[in-house]
Amino acid sequence: MVALEFRLKLSSMYSIRIPYSYQCARTYPLPPASTIKGLCANAVWHAQGGNPVRIMKEIHNASLGATSRSIFPIEVSSCMVRTIPMDARLRQFAFTPYIDCMIAFKMERANLAEVIENALKMSPVYVGDSESLVCIIPDMVNIISSPMHVNEGEHLNINSLVKFSCISNDDRIKDGIVLYMQDDPVATDAVLERCLAPLRQDGDTYYPLDSLSFLSSEEGFLFEGESILAFFPKH
Repeated sequence: MVALEFRLKLSSMYSIRIPYSYQCARTYPLPPASTIKGLCANAVWHAQGGNPVRIMKEIHNASLGATSRSIFPIEVSSCMVRTIPMDARLRQFAFTPYIDCMIAFKMERANLAEVIENALKMSPVYVGDSESLVCIIPDMVNIISSPMHVNEGEHLNINSLVKFSCISNDDRIKDGIVLYMQDDPVATDAVLERCLAPLRQDGDTYYPLDSLSFLSSEEGFLFEGESILAFFPKH
């Protein structure tokens, strides 16, 4: 198993719309797995061409999962956006200087990590809507191999987004905030899954937490990168 870790540098506010939010287009403070996979697929498409939807499906099917975290507070604000024919909609935007992301791959598709690594360093990258252009810091793109094997019921400390389905003692979790996020970037019938984010909310500001502690509900792998410590289930 291998994982690709990379850091996004934000130069402007971003909006990653929470699905099904319409009258008020709310934003996620951190990119969900579907956004990270779509970002990688977009970079590969710009670098190599081909069918972008097919590339996105390939990345999704080859991955164990994707996660993200921020080391700085995230500010969220709202503004009115006018659309044709001049009907105003409330939309949220967020900002933080950097966001760290990680995507892990199954052993038989480990080569995809290197393909995406090269594409990220040479392609325009967007997060959320098409206007939220971000930069990849080349020195912060790393491939992580040899993760630690985790058995069901083991105690874990991580610092990135994790699905609640990976947590066996979710009734005892007191830290973090709950977000409902999409994992599959292309399925038209995809459902939102409950995730735990390493954040503490105070009004419109989200403050990063150093770690989340829980018992694993299934077998998986623990990846330790330069910034991200993440757990991904084996299946």
